[in-house]
Amino acid sequence: MSAYLAMRRFQSHILAILGPITLGAILSGSVEMIQLYTPSRVCSSLDLMNNILGSAIGVLAGVLLTRIADLPVTGPEFRVRDRRAVALLFCWVSFLVFPLFPVLWLSIWRQKLSAFIHAPLIDPIPILLSAAEWFAVGRLLVAAGVRSPFLWLSGLLVLVPVQFGILNHSPMPADFVGAALGAGLFYFFGKRPGADRFAGWALLLALTLRGLEPFHFEGPAQGFLWIPFGGLLAAGWQDAISILLGKLFQYGACIWLLHLAGLNLLRATVIVTAVLAGIEALQTRIPGHVAEITDPLLAVLLCMGLAALQESRERSL
Repeated sequence: MSAYLAMRRFQSHILAILGPITLGAILSGSVEMIQLYTPSRVCSSLDLMNNILGSAIGVLAGVLLTRIADLPVTGPEFRVRDRRAVALLFCWVSFLVFPLFPVLWLSIWRQKLSAFIHAPLIDPIPILLSAAEWFAVGRLLVAAGVRSPFLWLSGLLVLVPVQFGILNHSPMPADFVGAALGAGLFYFFGKRPGADRFAGWALLLALTLRGLEPFHFEGPAQGFLWIPFGGLLAAGWQDAISILLGKLFQYGACIWLLHLAGLNLLRATVIVTAVLAGIEALQTRIPGHVAEITDPLLAVLLCMGLAALQESRERSL
């Protein structure tokens, strides 16, 4: 995707499309051949094919991103007004489908279906969080300038069952109930005055409840991890990237929706950062949680990113 975005400057569609795929094939082929001489590594034609396919998907993602985010935009469906909203939506969709690799083993399908069947249908906090996220997605679609936001929101709902077929994703009944509830709320209330304020505060409240669950405070305070992104770096890379994409959307959407509701960007960031810091402080006394500095710091970094996107938009105009 990065290679496609870089090669567009040459104004050659053939080079921009075939160049990244060719480079991906050469890079992957070179690495696989070097693995012939590397102990404990295996040269695999399957890896080569997967990497070439990944290069092609990256080019497709780059094409879609430029069609959505660039001005002027061709096509009747999008007339982007807000690049920040598009960036947050991109994080949301990426969170739902990452790592973009299908489940190929029947045993994993059985495990996912068994977990889904035995999970409770009504799980209040996950349902509230899912509903708040999908309502926020609807408002971000409006901010991005989509002509039929409810139609697009309805189309994105397909990504919930699609997760059964994606590695490291296990949708629960609460995800389906929350998504349907969020879409229904958006249909009836999504275009009313104050919808951005409601979306921002509802998502922040749901994140707070999720962070403090099971609301059982006990014993001496646990340790606090002061190393930024320490927990993410200690996790497997696929889980870490998926968690990071989800947090980028959740915290960024809170900040941006509160900003759209009338707060300046700095004040919205201070509110979200303070809430996240309060959650982390309380988690030192909640079993099963790891309190760390990452989430409040991530909100501050998101503020800087949103401000940078806003400045680039103003310069382009």
